[in-house]
Amino acid sequence: MATKKEILAYAKQHGFIYPKIKVIFGFGLLGGMIGGIMFCCIGFMIETTYEQIINHISHKGIISLFLKLPFYILGFAFLGAWAGGIPAFLTGIYLSFKNFIFIDKKDYVKIFAIGFLITSIFALLMVVFSNQQPNMQITIWDFFLISFPLAIIGGISAMICGKLFLPKLPNNF
Repeated sequence: MATKKEILAYAKQHGFIYPKIKVIFGFGLLGGMIGGIMFCCIGFMIETTYEQIINHISHKGIISLFLKLPFYILGFAFLGAWAGGIPAFLTGIYLSFKNFIFIDKKDYVKIFAIGFLITSIFALLMVVFSNQQPNMQITIWDFFLISFPLAIIGGISAMICGKLFLPKLPNNF
C-alpha cells in the first residue's frame, strides 16, 4: 500500500485540494460541542443511577429527569463549545497542518491520541493557571482525576469530528 505522501501527491495531480479551512473550523466549531454533549450524557447517566440507587426515586422523578435532558444537552453543548473550543481548534490546526487523511482503521487511533494529548495538555494548563491560591496544592492524582476523563472525551470528540470533516482516501486511487 502506498504511503500518505504518495497518496496526497497522486490526489493533487488529479485536482484534489486538502480542505484545511473545513477541517480547522469543523473541528473548532463542533469539536467542543460534541465533547460537551458527551459530558452531559455521561453525567446524566451517573445522576439517574445515583438517584435510583441512593434516593430510590420514583418513575415520576425519572420522567422529570428525562424531560430536563434536552435543556441539559443544549446547555452543555454551549459550555463544551466554550471550554473545549480551544483544544478542538488546536486539534484541527494540527491535523490540517499534517494533511491528515483516512486510509485505514488505524488512523482512528492516531486521531484519538492526538485529541487526547492536546486536551490533556490544555487541561493541565487550565489547572495550573487557575490555581491562584498559594496554600492550595494539586497533586498528580488530583490532576489525573480532572484531566483523564476530559482527555478521553477530547479523543472521542476528535474521532467523531475526524469522521465528519477529514478527507478520506480518494476514490480513484
